[in-house]
Amino acid sequence: MIPENQNHWTPEIYESRIVDAVRGTRHAGGSPGADEILGYQSGFAHVDASSTAIVLGMTPELRISAARSFRRLLSIDLSEVAISLYTGWLPEDLRTKETIVRGNWTELPALIDQPVGVVLGDGIIGNLAGPEEALSLLTAIREALAPGGCCVMRNVILPEGLDPGRFEFDQLLSDFRSREIDSAEFGFCSRMLGFHRTSYDKAREILDNAATFSQLDAMADQGKLSEVEKEALSRYRFTGSNFFPGEPTWNGLLASAGFSMPERQIPSGKRWSEFYQVQEFHPVF
Repeated sequence: MIPENQNHWTPEIYESRIVDAVRGTRHAGGSPGADEILGYQSGFAHVDASSTAIVLGMTPELRISAARSFRRLLSIDLSEVAISLYTGWLPEDLRTKETIVRGNWTELPALIDQPVGVVLGDGIIGNLAGPEEALSLLTAIREALAPGGCCVMRNVILPEGLDPGRFEFDQLLSDFRSREIDSAEFGFCSRMLGFHRTSYDKAREILDNAATFSQLDAMADQGKLSEVEKEALSRYRFTGSNFFPGEPTWNGLLASAGFSMPERQIPSGKRWSEFYQVQEFHPVF
């Protein structure tokens, strides 16, 4: 995670994503659900279970899945808040498999003693500053993987042919009020694409979340949103910037880093699956 976003990931932001800390559940969209975890598992099913898995970040759902599937788990995050908040979310019987490292993802090859079987991440690329940082990370992942290994990630990638108009906030709000989408689809998609025309810099492929939530806060102050709608939106509040590359940019970065083109895995069935689907890609040796 880059320093520019570190200050935006406050304890309040992390906690807003949690449904029930005791039960270890978090809000959908921002966290991978059961269908998306199946997508991850499908992506790494061919990898030798005796190898090591790396999870970039402290995503509990991924760490649990990886610990159940592989001999050893290495979880890496730069955020002390995330490490403190989520360390105990792994079931006790799996904790001996996990080593948690506070470190920078781009230094991955220096953090391991031998190549690993799989690298997993959720929303990782969006936390980077742009294409140069993304290429550095992908290159580090490529260097960390053993032959036959793979990377499985879910990132916001804007496909060619995607119609952002389907995700404009007014449309999402109307669909939520008519119960065509649930609160997670409404809240998550509103942040990611609801203000695409005004908050997304197409040239830099950067989303300005502060601009998005400034507009949402103004609507709330004007009484245009119900309490239920405001609550759904608050679960995905974030004021930093996100790198959301278009599909051509993303595929170009993968090729430059020495990866195959991505294979899409099982979608969640939610509206965000159009732009936030689990992908598997392999190093080209």
